[in-house]
Amino acid sequence: MDEPGLSGRAQRAVALMAVAAVALVAAAGIYLRSTARPPATPPPTTVSSIDWLSARVGWVVVVDNQRRSVLYHTTDAGQHWTRQFATVDSGVAVHFLNATQGLMTEPTPFPGPDPTLLRTDDGGDHWAPVALAPEVGANPNLPFFLDLLHGWVMVRTGRSDSTEDATIFKTDDAGLDWTVAARVNPIALTSHGLREEGLKRWLWFRTLSDGLLGTLLPDGSVGVYVTHDGGADWRLVPLPAPRGGWSPGDTLTLLPPSISEGGAGAMVVVDTSRSGGRARVGRPVNIGLPAVFVYHTQDSGETWEEPAAAPPDVNVNLADPAFAAGATFVNGAQGWLSSGRATWVTVDSGRTWSRHGQLPAGRSFLQLKPVSDSVAVGEATAGLAPGAPWFLYVTEDGGRTWREMPGPMG
Repeated sequence: MDEPGLSGRAQRAVALMAVAAVALVAAAGIYLRSTARPPATPPPTTVSSIDWLSARVGWVVVVDNQRRSVLYHTTDAGQHWTRQFATVDSGVAVHFLNATQGLMTEPTPFPGPDPTLLRTDDGGDHWAPVALAPEVGANPNLPFFLDLLHGWVMVRTGRSDSTEDATIFKTDDAGLDWTVAARVNPIALTSHGLREEGLKRWLWFRTLSDGLLGTLLPDGSVGVYVTHDGGADWRLVPLPAPRGGWSPGDTLTLLPPSISEGGAGAMVVVDTSRSGGRARVGRPVNIGLPAVFVYHTQDSGETWEEPAAAPPDVNVNLADPAFAAGATFVNGAQGWLSSGRATWVTVDSGRTWSRHGQLPAGRSFLQLKPVSDSVAVGEATAGLAPGAPWFLYVTEDGGRTWREMPGPMG
């Protein structure tokens, strides 16, 4: 016998229960969606180094969200990027001598030499380590290579706030063999004109014979050692103070020079006690005074004129690897400075500066890589907070206008 059917009231009750069940499920879904944690945002990427040969050809080292340094290369102004190299270390820097030959420094943990130096001869697709002199050991070193064969490495050991041992090694065969060009230590306070007193800041060579070594002298002033025989013999050249002299408490940072084949050159010094807008405890207030000065030479560094001050509102970024490496000047006369979103350009070795175009509002320079008197590429940020997005900008008219370039991260 068939079972009796549901009454109309019962049918309506079942229908209402079904509607209520659907509503409950929907409400539960809404609740779950509203209380569920959103997907984690990937850690931000940063840029540790940029290098450019033209407005179209360049390299960018990106520290990705796994803390790896990844090298990207473009030949069409960022329209397409090629991923070339990755390492587990951050702080990697690259410098290309031309479209095929380049060098990379990579921080290395103890007991390896710091940094490790690598070389490429195929535009960055493949890299090989450059063997350093065994005596370098785990000591921090400052390498400078004129090309892939000829290079110098300076190893320093601090003795006091104003005294520093140094050994300069030289190679003519890409690191297969190294010789000691000069050495100063407590046993040999002076060697081939090089002195133990004073802090040694960098090595720089224009030719296989002609080079400079920057030094901070015991009295706080700056100077350069000059060599004309590849580093075998040196002569100290103290640099003149600016008009009015240095102020008490000045703390100077001397950057590598740029010198043309004819001998005309420029070299930047930054007074870090005047930059940044904040006085230090126990030091005189030097805020408002010019922080950036440019020395000029006409004889390949044998003599230097009294330095000229850059505009006082130029607040440079010493954390910019290109600036710290002396890339301000593209030759002995033409140079660039960036500060905030603005750029300044000189054509007379820093005697005068012209303020040119700016980045869009809300952007500020983190790095600037001058390429020529008209071309420069910069990395900019949208904020100073950690994780702020970064952008690439390029100018081809001497900094008057800047346009955004597509980056390797899309």
